[in-house]
Amino acid sequence: MELTPLILLIPLFLSIGSFSSVVIYRLIAIEFSNTDINLFLPRSHCPKCKKNISFINLIPLVGYLLQKGRCMNCEEVISYKYPLYEFIHLITGIFIYLNFGINSISALIYILFTIFYILFECDLQKLFLPFYLNILISIFGFSIAFNGTIFHIESFGILTTSQFILSIYGFIGGYFILWFINICYKFLKEKDGIGGGDFLLLGGIGSLVGPFSLAPIIFIGSISTLFLTLCCKLNTSEELPLGSGLIAGLGIYLLARFFELSLHGLVI
Repeated sequence: MELTPLILLIPLFLSIGSFSSVVIYRLIAIEFSNTDINLFLPRSHCPKCKKNISFINLIPLVGYLLQKGRCMNCEEVISYKYPLYEFIHLITGIFIYLNFGINSISALIYILFTIFYILFECDLQKLFLPFYLNILISIFGFSIAFNGTIFHIESFGILTTSQFILSIYGFIGGYFILWFINICYKFLKEKDGIGGGDFLLLGGIGSLVGPFSLAPIIFIGSISTLFLTLCCKLNTSEELPLGSGLIAGLGIYLLARFFELSLHGLVI
């Protein structure tokens, strides 16, 4: 392992983590608050006193430590989630770099991780899955499958067809599994039980991993949803963060598959 690229990548990973926290905060604010805020304006500021944050305090991790976790103007507590997001992105980026190096595959994995992470937090906090990010997962899935074998969709010998067709089957399977479950629930309870964003999310996941990996992801994702609900002490009388659970299920499944292939010497 060369240290120089890693030293240069660390600030990048931290900065993307900081950027993702801004995107999460602003997407939720745009959707649920009557405000003029957008993804780019106004400048980063304290949500209580509205004072702009100085550039030095915008440096990932460093700014949080310099401010001792509080706004320097009004002493409002800064959420621990901001440095946490940055640290998670840093650890994930280092993991990707150590296992895949610096190439297009690594960049693609990291971009997908960032999109999934934003969706995970939005759904966990507000049961909100931004449409444009959600549909982007499927676009990535179809494009990857069509242009090459960056991610290999496993068919387990059941289907002999192209990666692109498997990706389409995966999207259709993922979308309509939850759609059908919701139709049955609506027939019995006369109301929706699963949001349309969850249909699209599982369809996007299916476009990445194919139809035959959906069953374990749904199983792990369902357990993860219950776990997140209990750990985060969410109101179980409302909707559960199924989208966050499915993303967690995908992550666990892919990690298990990665380490299984590594043990068999099939991952470079």
